[in-house]
Amino acid sequence: MEAAVEFARSRGLAIAFDVMLKDRAAIRLYERLGAQHITDLTHHYGDGLTEPAAVYAVPS
Repeated sequence: MEAAVEFARSRGLAIAFDVMLKDRAAIRLYERLGAQHITDLTHHYGDGLTEPAAVYAVPS
């Protein structure tokens, strides 16, 4: 993750990603690395199933 952030920053790129809310360990990691919560959303897929998620961005 740190290598991806450095790569993006060195090229003036932004990083934004989403993560399922059930993946609490991943969210803690992203927040420790400085990612900021932008919004929540819901993924919709097959047969009307849904999964709550959040969007995070890494400041440039």
